[in-house]
Amino acid sequence: METFEDGKIALTIGRVARLKINRPDKRNAMNRAMWRGITEACGRLSEHPEVRVVVFGGVGPHFCSGADISEFAETYASDATAEQYNSGYRAAETVLRNLSVPVIAEIRGACLGGGLGLALSADLRFSDETAKIAVTASKLGISYSAEDCARLIEKIGVTRTKDMLLSARTIASQEALSWGLVDRVVAPEGLTDLVDSYAEDLAARSRASLRAMKFIINAIAEPNAKLCDELRATYSQLFRGPDLVEGAKAFLQKREPVFD
Repeated sequence: METFEDGKIALTIGRVARLKINRPDKRNAMNRAMWRGITEACGRLSEHPEVRVVVFGGVGPHFCSGADISEFAETYASDATAEQYNSGYRAAETVLRNLSVPVIAEIRGACLGGGLGLALSADLRFSDETAKIAVTASKLGISYSAEDCARLIEKIGVTRTKDMLLSARTIASQEALSWGLVDRVVAPEGLTDLVDSYAEDLAARSRASLRAMKFIINAIAEPNAKLCDELRATYSQLFRGPDLVEGAKAFLQKREPVFD
């Protein structure tokens, strides 16, 4: 096993490789360095031709609770630090999505915000019945990125994307399955077996076929890059606004935010 960013990202190379977020004491919340760790780990995966499938998950009972909000005051202290952070998480999502082999997200427990963005960058999402999926941006005074909005719309449509993002409500596993947000749901004790079995099936398929079909499907479904760039200012300006200050403070104090 190889680790990145002080062990918070773990990678095991094999025919079926395992990429894991390893910060269970923080429900696998992503700090700034961990996004870079995902990018570096994916780069390492690309160096190993024996890898046929990647299983992406979290250590412990949670997949990923999103960005580490305790860092927000420093992360978004200036336009430069904000753009550096946002570029880092976009890069992590992009490199994960663009791996030439299939990626299966193995989802347990919390799958929130940026964690959902990572899950959406996988090719398939298998969950157990403990999965809780949400994007709480409207409670923090910020927005989901254009790219992540586009990928949500691709999976669940415009109306359900609005329902999910505007309300910030939690989507439980069965509703997520009915929406198409996840592709399989099983009892907690069955998730590892399901993922392992499916991954082994994929690993037995033609590598050339899988690579070509993944490339074609991703190219057709890729968000409009020019439009996402044009929408960047609408998204970015919120990270320097007063609502984020109140939203982050309320989160850390475990209370409901009060916005003007």
